Formats: sequence, structure tokens, C-alpha cells
Amino acid sequence: MDGIDISMLITITGIIGIIFNIISVGVNKKILIIFALLSNIFFATHYSLIGAYSGALSCVTISLLALIVYMYHSRGSNTPELISVFFICIFILSGVFNSNINLDGIDLLPILSTIINLYALNNKSIKVAKFYYLIICVLWIVYDLNIPIISWENITSQTLVIIFNIVTFLFPNALTQLKKKIN
Repeated sequence: MDGIDISMLITITGIIGIIFNIISVGVNKKILIIFALLSNIFFATHYSLIGAYSGALSCVTISLLALIVYMYHSRGSNTPELISVFFICIFILSGVFNSNINLDGIDLLPILSTIINLYALNNKSIKVAKFYYLIICVLWIVYDLNIPIISWENITSQTLVIIFNIVTFLFPNALTQLKKKIN
């Protein structure tokens, strides 16, 4: 592939990631988990293509975690604590052994956001999960602004998720009322 094809692929994976990330702001936990999984798969590809490997690794592990949480959630049970501890250890070890970690610690932000994501995905309350996602979005924006090739797609995605989360906090029935008006 030449440079044009790669840059187009980077943009396409980022835009698909944006769409799925925005949809994940949905009104129920099942939608949040499914679209968080899909969004992270596309952003893992996006980050890999731009050489931001700590971001890609975090997105892959979040995808795996989202899949496991979804499997337990669909059965009506919680994710076992042992799995949560296992993922925290994986996140920390991936940060420690990642050879690309900067001295300023910017590559630690995806790992921190991934640990917070663990709590967001495992939390039963959609409001608490959305609050965690506000923190996660800020961490990703700071990370994206400090990597060699800035991911404007993810910055856009995280900014829109922050806006939608704030709107749904301030107006919790806004999405439901909008659906009723459309139908």
C-alpha cells in the first residue's frame, strides 16, 4: 500500500471508531458495552496504523474486557473479581514492559484510562459508567494531543462523547423524548 491508501485507512478506521464511540453513549448498559467493544476494535487498528502502540494495546485489551463483561452481563451476572484483578495486572504490566513509554509518562494515560474503563464497564449504574467515561475521554484527549501523529479522529470522538454525556446528565430523558418525537 502506498501513503495515500494508508492515510485513507487511518482516517476510515478513525471515523468508524468515532461513530461507534458516540453510539456507545446510549441509554442502556448493553448498548454501551457492545459499541465500546466495536469502537475500541477500530481505534486499536487506527492507533496501530499511526504507530501509537500503547494506545492500540489499550484498545485491544478494552475490547477483550468488553467482550467478557458482555458475556457475563448477558447472563445477568457480574464479572468475577478475579477477572478484574487479572485485567488490572495486564494493564499495568503492558505499561511497564512497553518499550515505547516516554519519560513524561504520556504512554501511561491509555493504561490508566483502561483501568478506569474496567470500572466503567463493570458498574451496574449507567450514570456512574458515564461519569467514568468523562474521565476516560479527558485522558485520551491529553494522550492524543501528545503523541507524534495526533489522532484528530479520536480527539473528535472523545470531545463528542463528553458533550453527549454532559447533555444526558443534565437532561436524562432527552434521548427518550427525542425517540418519541421521531416516531
